Amino acid sequence: MIPNYALYGEEKDETFPDILHCESIASRSRQNNWMIAPHRHHTLHQFFTLETGGGVISIEDTSHLLKPPAVISMPPLTVHGFEFSQNTKGWVVTIPDLIMNEILIHASEVKSRLLKPAIMDGTEEVAFYFQRISEEHRQVKTGRNQLLAHLSGTLAVLISRNIVDLNTIKPMSKSKKHNHVQQFLDLLEQHFHTLHSVGDYASLLNLSTTHLTRNCRDITGKSTSDLIQDRLMLEAKRSLVYTKMPISEMAYFLGFNDPAHFSKFFHRRIGMSPSHFREKADLPN
Repeated sequence: MIPNYALYGEEKDETFPDILHCESIASRSRQNNWMIAPHRHHTLHQFFTLETGGGVISIEDTSHLLKPPAVISMPPLTVHGFEFSQNTKGWVVTIPDLIMNEILIHASEVKSRLLKPAIMDGTEEVAFYFQRISEEHRQVKTGRNQLLAHLSGTLAVLISRNIVDLNTIKPMSKSKKHNHVQQFLDLLEQHFHTLHSVGDYASLLNLSTTHLTRNCRDITGKSTSDLIQDRLMLEAKRSLVYTKMPISEMAYFLGFNDPAHFSKFFHRRIGMSPSHFREKADLPN
């Protein structure tokens, strides 16, 4: 089974509540001998830039040579892996699909152009935004999240403009299994705060719960129930960190009949209460 990660190698996915993640290519690749085995992310979009070095990227069933300066756009659920040349330099920006949709809410054409994986030549303008995101991501200044949203939105627009047919990888035809999982994830995004049971989603898709769960495990490495709980946890964490919503109100908003039930659910997932998580979180706004 092809592994599904939050960030590469991190199978314990409790979903980072930050607006995005940025790290150097070397920070994760060096410890893996510059080899990143094929994997996928079911809720994350990634942008890569290679400044020096190079290597080979595998996307689904094809391989492509990477010659800097190069930029890669990798949508969720796409199987990809790397063999980097030693000491390759560049950046990886990882954006939750939920955040990407919010950032590009008025840019449907941009979103549609980013639905397929793509490789293109880098430009000085695009390199500038990768660098600014990396700098701002490390900061704790006022307005950090707003500026990161602005920078990543601009980066997404610039990359989408540079995507041309010759540089867009044609993915393999998606199986019914893959389509069912994508349909489930779309439904989950619409109804996560009201529908919590696997049976609800299976009924909407005209599938048995067993069939839906098997498809989810095969494509994402997680059960349908785990994916539902992950989405609830992501929303809970974002609300705890970025809003002052009372925890009892948050529980009802997320579809829990009893705030105590929500607190138990939250504690069971990460080992601390919602109030403790809110106190501990120190993300700048």
